[in-house]
Amino acid sequence: MSTPRNYNCILCSKRPKTRDRRKLIGPNNKSLRKCLQQKFFIEHDKINHANSVICNKCRIRCSREIDTNVRCPIQTTISESINDDTEYVPPAKYARCHPCKSPPSIALPIPSAGGGHSQCVVCKRRGPKLVVVPTNARFNIFLDKLIILTVGARCCPGHLCNDIFLPDALDRISHSQSSSIFNRTDLMDLITQIRDMALRGSKRRIDFDTENALTSSDILNLTGLSKENFNDLCSIVQKGNLRDSRTRSVRTCIGIFLTKLKSGLSNKLLSTLFNLGKDSVRRAIASARKYLSENFVPSNLGFNHISREEVITSHTRPLAQSLFGKGMYPAIIVADGTYIYIQKSSQFKFQRKCFSMHKHRPLVKPMVFVTTSGYIISVIGPYFSDGKNNDAQIMKHIIQHDIEEFKEWVTEDDIMIVDRGFRDALDLLQEMGIQTKMPAFNKKGESQLPVEDSNVTRLVTKIRWVVESVNGRIKSWKYLDRVLPNSQIPFVSDYVNIACAIMNKYWPELNTGDLEQDEQLASKMLYLSKQKNLLHEKIIEEGLDKRSCKWQKIDASSAPTFPRLSEEDIRNITVGVYQLKLAPCYTREHLDDDGNYEVFTCDHEENLLCAKIQSRHISSKRYRVWVKYDDISVVGWYCQCKAGSRVVGTCSHVTALIWYLGIGKYTDNIFENCRDWSKYLLDARNLPDPVTVDESDNEEANDEE
Repeated sequence: MSTPRNYNCILCSKRPKTRDRRKLIGPNNKSLRKCLQQKFFIEHDKINHANSVICNKCRIRCSREIDTNVRCPIQTTISESINDDTEYVPPAKYARCHPCKSPPSIALPIPSAGGGHSQCVVCKRRGPKLVVVPTNARFNIFLDKLIILTVGARCCPGHLCNDIFLPDALDRISHSQSSSIFNRTDLMDLITQIRDMALRGSKRRIDFDTENALTSSDILNLTGLSKENFNDLCSIVQKGNLRDSRTRSVRTCIGIFLTKLKSGLSNKLLSTLFNLGKDSVRRAIASARKYLSENFVPSNLGFNHISREEVITSHTRPLAQSLFGKGMYPAIIVADGTYIYIQKSSQFKFQRKCFSMHKHRPLVKPMVFVTTSGYIISVIGPYFSDGKNNDAQIMKHIIQHDIEEFKEWVTEDDIMIVDRGFRDALDLLQEMGIQTKMPAFNKKGESQLPVEDSNVTRLVTKIRWVVESVNGRIKSWKYLDRVLPNSQIPFVSDYVNIACAIMNKYWPELNTGDLEQDEQLASKMLYLSKQKNLLHEKIIEEGLDKRSCKWQKIDASSAPTFPRLSEEDIRNITVGVYQLKLAPCYTREHLDDDGNYEVFTCDHEENLLCAKIQSRHISSKRYRVWVKYDDISVVGWYCQCKAGSRVVGTCSHVTALIWYLGIGKYTDNIFENCRDWSKYLLDARNLPDPVTVDESDNEEANDEE
C-alpha cells in the first residue's frame, strides 16, 4: 500500500485542508513564488517542486507584501522595473495614508461659514441625516458669493443636486465670520482650482458654460435649438445622473453632442473647436447619447409616451378629419420608412441584407409613424433594406410582434395613410379593423390613372406629404444625412430617436391647420373628387389629341383674352403649393432661345390652348397639356401625364402653363431663383464637326503629273 502524501504549507509548515491550499506551480503564481524566494528566503527547488503548496493564510500574507511593493516601492532600478513580470493579484485592503496638513495659521479677510458639524449650513437645522458639502459645491459658493465654507461643513441632502447647491439654497447661505483661516494645503487647493478654471476658460473656443459667450443665433446654428430650449434641455439633464467631469461640464457635454448631430463634424474637428482631446469628445458624445436615450427619449417618443386620445385632440389636422374621418374622429396615422446610409461592409451576408435595390446603395431603414400635423409618434427599427425588408414586410413584423404595444394603441376604424410600398400589408391592417388610404395603381396596360382614381389619389397625397417633410426634418440633422461608419450601426436607433424626441419637444409642428379654412378646403376637394373631367372627355371624343387636328402655333405672350391671375387664384386651382413652386422651373425650360413661350390654339375651338411640356425626369418625354379658359378664370384642364386627368387640383405641367399665361409674362426677373448651372460644366456630347480632307492632299497619292 502506498503511503499518503503530506501537503504541508511551504511557509508555515502546517497541513491545511484541501480547500484551504493552493499549489505553487503554474504561470499564474509566478509573482507568489518570487515573493517567497525574495522575502522569506525559501529555496528555489522547494518552491518549484510539483507537490509544493501554500495555505490561504500565508498566500494572503504574500499578496499583501506584493501589493505593498507595487504601491510603495522603496528602491527600484531601471533593470528591475523592466524585468519585473508580476501578474495581477487582487489588492488587499490597506489603511489610507492621509498627508500631513500644516496647522491653520494664515488669516485672510474673506467671509466664512460652516464652522460646526452639527447643523445644516443652509437652513441651520440640526439632525443626524446631514451630508458633508462636496468640494465642488464649496468652490462654487466661493465663486458666486465670495464665502469660504470650511472643510467638513454639512448640509441637508435636499439642498444639493449633482454636488452643487440649488439656487434657493445658494441664496440662503450667509457668512458667520468676517475672516477665514487657512493652512497651506487648503490655500494651495483653492489656488489650483481657480487656476484650472481660468486656463479652461481662456483656451475654450466654443463656450456653452458662460452665459453670454454665444448668441441665440450661434446656439441655434450649432445645436438646432434656440437658446431658451437649449437651457431647458440642459436643466433637464442636470437633474439626472450625468455630471461634470474634469474636462467638461454637463452643458458642454450636451453642446458637443448636439453640435455633432446637427453639423455632422468629425470628432477631430470637434476636439479643435471645443479645445478638448479627441478621446474626451468621444466620451462626452457617448455619455450624452446614453443619458438622452435612457431618460429623455421615453417621455417624448414612442407609442407609450402619448395616448390615442391626445393624438386625436391635439395633433390631428382638421383637414384630415374632414376628408377621411366622416364625423367619427378616428386616430389618423401616416407611416413611411426613411433611410440612413451606411458604409459597405466586408461581411458579405450583412452586406447583402443592407443593400437596397431601390436606392442601389447600403442603408438601414427606420419606420416612422407621424400624425397629420407632423408630430412624430414613434420610430421603430432600424431594419435591413433588402427585398425581404420592404415597407409591407416591416409593417407585418411590427404588428405580429406587437412592438411598443401597437395593437393595443390602435382601435377599430382608425386610419393609416401609406404609400404604394405597403400594398402587401393592407390585408393584415384591415383584419385588425384599420382603414387604409393609399394612392391608386395604374391598371394593366394603361399609362394614366382614371379620373376617379386620380382624384382619390390626390386626397391621399394632400395628407401624406407630412411624413415626407418629417423625413426631411430628420435629415436636417446632418449626421443622419451622411454615410455613417459601420462602427456606429449599434447606435443608429439612439441617434434617430434623440433627434425625433428633440423635434417633438422643441420644434413646432409642420401644419396644425385652421379649423374653418380646413373645413372649407375639405368640402371643396370632396366635391371635386366626385366630378368628371369634361375637357378630357371632349378631347378624346373629338380627337383633339390626334395629329389630324389642326393647331396653330403662336407666342404665349400674345394669347388672346387669357385672364390675368394672382398666386392666390392659382392656389385655388392647384389646391396646394407644391405645383406652384415648380412652375417657374418648368417654364424656363419651355422658353426658346429668343425667350418665346410657344403654345398652340385650336382652329375650331375658342379659348382652348395646347402646349408641350418637357418632363423633368425623362429627356425623351414631352407631355401635351390642354387648358380651357374664359374671360375671368380657367375652367378646364387636362394633361397626358400619369395624374393629368384629375379634377382635384392640377398637375405640375398644367400649372406651369397657367402660371406663365396668368402671372409669368407680366413679371420681370421671374427666374432669379432658377439659375442655369450648365454653363459652368462641359458636355462631352458637343464634339466638333469632322474636317473634310481633299483627296488631292492625300500623302499616299504618289502619282506625278
